[in-house]
Amino acid sequence: MAVSLTYKMMLSSALILALAGRIGAGMVEGRAGRSWNDTELIARNGRFLFDTLFGLNTAAFSLDDDDDLTNNQVKSCDCECGAANQEIRIVGGRPTGVNQYPWLARLVYDGQFHCGASLLTRDYVLTAAHCVRRLKRNKIRVILGDYDQFVANETPAIMRAVTAIIRHRNFDQNSYNHDIALLKLRKPVEFTKTIRPVCLPKERSEPAGQLGTVVGWGRTSEGGTLPALVQHVDVPILTLDQCRSMKYRASRITSNMLCAGKGKQDSCQGDSGGPLLVRNGDKHEIVGIVSWGVGCGRAGYPGVYTRVVRYLPWLRANLDDTCLCSK
Repeated sequence: MAVSLTYKMMLSSALILALAGRIGAGMVEGRAGRSWNDTELIARNGRFLFDTLFGLNTAAFSLDDDDDLTNNQVKSCDCECGAANQEIRIVGGRPTGVNQYPWLARLVYDGQFHCGASLLTRDYVLTAAHCVRRLKRNKIRVILGDYDQFVANETPAIMRAVTAIIRHRNFDQNSYNHDIALLKLRKPVEFTKTIRPVCLPKERSEPAGQLGTVVGWGRTSEGGTLPALVQHVDVPILTLDQCRSMKYRASRITSNMLCAGKGKQDSCQGDSGGPLLVRNGDKHEIVGIVSWGVGCGRAGYPGVYTRVVRYLPWLRANLDDTCLCSK
């Protein structure tokens, strides 16, 4: 199995190419399905036919039909965040345990898999701004508690509609600076063993030097296959100086970004919006959001993530109508 993360499934090469466009050794998947050359950044989302191809039975889910920065307080509620369901750590892009990361969500747009996301509160999921650019709110669905995305009845997954898209007002679609967004769910979710929120990082925390874990249904290699089961891979988190000294143009890596990866350990197309996690004791904190990169697992091109700690004030301002878990 290849080691960069992604949305893998046994499809014929012809079908993959028909769905996603050609992605060869010298090409990368660009925004909105375009192909970009090696010098241009690549958004790590992938859009593939979803319920039509794989027979998603929406009846198996429970479906329920800009930002104000003046309030920087958010209430606390009596619940637990960041608790994984298993302690098994698998390096190299392999399937997770069933619902091992209970905050992981999938975004489906107009019947197609679109991006990853993470549950923050009963009302909100966190994702990348480029994942929701130009989307119509009424066509977005958020699926929580899932594991095998092609078997609807394996786990008690739920589906939610979206009532608000809150994208950072300074998001730059060319540089992917400020690549962060919140989606408000139409109906709050009830926390269970398989659906729980992730923790936010502490103020002024620095994850560089730690081993992070990126989780998602993205491709298992550049131009590779798409998994039914959610995958995870451990990636070393770099300092800004380390990232800027690699093959990216230094000015492209802003202080709002975080780089992680080594060799073929990387995120890939389809992982956009999903979490980069670190352990803090027995809790998992989301320190990054899968954003962009050149190819997948290419030497000198680590994955680039939104640095979540830089956006804690923005998150507090936009989560003022909900509460974050206090435990």
